[in-house]
Amino acid sequence: MKVYNIQNTYFYTSYKQNYTNKSSNRFLGNNSVPSKETPNFTGAFSKINEFVRYKRAQHYVAWLNQYLKDEKVYEQFPFRNLSMENMEGLQYGIKAFKGLTMKDIQYMSENLHVIAVKRGCTNMCGYCYADAKPSKRVMSWEDFTTITQAFKTLRKRLGGLPLFGENLPIWDGSLTSKTTELFYDSDCMDLAIKDKKGKLYDFTELATELYNSLGRRTVFDTSGWDPRNELMQKRAEKYAQYFSKPENMEKLSRFNLSFNTFNASYIAGVKALKNGDTEKYTRLKDRYTDRIANAIFTFTPLLSNEKFNVLTRSFGMNAKNADYFDFAAIFGLIQDVTQKVEKLYKKDLFGRQKYVKNEQEIKNYMEMVEKHLGRVDTGLNSSGRMKKIMEEFNIKAPMQDHTETTKLMAQSLEEDGRYHEPIVKRLIDTDGKVYHMDYARFFPTEIQLNIEDTSPTPPLANLRDFVVTKEIINRPEVRRPLSDFSE
Repeated sequence: MKVYNIQNTYFYTSYKQNYTNKSSNRFLGNNSVPSKETPNFTGAFSKINEFVRYKRAQHYVAWLNQYLKDEKVYEQFPFRNLSMENMEGLQYGIKAFKGLTMKDIQYMSENLHVIAVKRGCTNMCGYCYADAKPSKRVMSWEDFTTITQAFKTLRKRLGGLPLFGENLPIWDGSLTSKTTELFYDSDCMDLAIKDKKGKLYDFTELATELYNSLGRRTVFDTSGWDPRNELMQKRAEKYAQYFSKPENMEKLSRFNLSFNTFNASYIAGVKALKNGDTEKYTRLKDRYTDRIANAIFTFTPLLSNEKFNVLTRSFGMNAKNADYFDFAAIFGLIQDVTQKVEKLYKKDLFGRQKYVKNEQEIKNYMEMVEKHLGRVDTGLNSSGRMKKIMEEFNIKAPMQDHTETTKLMAQSLEEDGRYHEPIVKRLIDTDGKVYHMDYARFFPTEIQLNIEDTSPTPPLANLRDFVVTKEIINRPEVRRPLSDFSE
């Protein structure tokens, strides 16, 4: 076992027992004593002092990159363990980060899971953990690129240091996220934003900007669209062709089509059936299966890609009162969709031949379709509208419910600050506000990026009262000898 042991050299760690260890003021690559005041660049320091701090931070980062490169210890030293106090000033001149310390930025960046360019959705799916509702709140292209370019500039100044925490360990069963999504409660088919001149930027351009600036892949996620909607259909066909190219799919970590027993049309059909209206049930169920079949057919160029998934969900066999929402129901819907996709392929063969040229190709595609549809996930979450659906239909089922651990998470944040152990996620909303999240709940923070449009956004689902303050995030760092770390 190799132990890195360099005299007078200290890194920083999150371990609670070390918060009282103030035996040394030595810093990695710099033996100066840190200021007792947290610098904030909002007027307390002159431009000259800001620039001096920036140059000192540059020297520190250059030395640090060289050291870590030579020792090959990136996995031993996550970004959170490096000295943000020594890096203070590196954010000099970056518009979006104005008023933020490097500790703020480190906390915000670690596991940055969402930059929401649009809020709200019209699909009204019953499964929606975000309890999404229609909204016109959309980020401008200028604000989006203000954020992405800020991260691009900072990443360049940091060299190879893992700003987003990609090399963080697994704690409490939470995996570090290696993606940054462009949505929280929106369907990716609707993600298209405009600049001040009215030019539209769709998902391909958003994903490219994110990938080029943050170096992060994103996720495409849709519940389908009305096949009669010519704009959406044309857009989907563009996406299918665009992401069929390996260099473009490289920008994504996953391409998902959501298929479940909780679509709004289907639920409305079930309600009609329970009231004795069989005709309405059949019509609404067919509307939904037509939608999914069309989406699968449109995404034919992606079927063989390992990043393409059909996320099929329902209640399991152990659920009570879950008729029309359980395994039997989803298998019935799967059968309907499979038959309709096959009909679309046969129609294509005897028509345009857009995807198939012969019967064998239909067989090959149908094998892939059946494989995608055959994996049913019953690990549902009781957050958002799902809870309402369960109450309305009196469904009883074991559910993933994270709300019981809210108190423990708040306690961890309060005691450990930005070093808190549960590796959950961060979300940047359309107004630049930052939230601490795990999808089941949100904690507001005092961090807000400096962008133009800070008008109110729709409230996030399951927003908690506990606020992650800057005082919590900016508490003094914990110094720990390098010899404490080992391979």
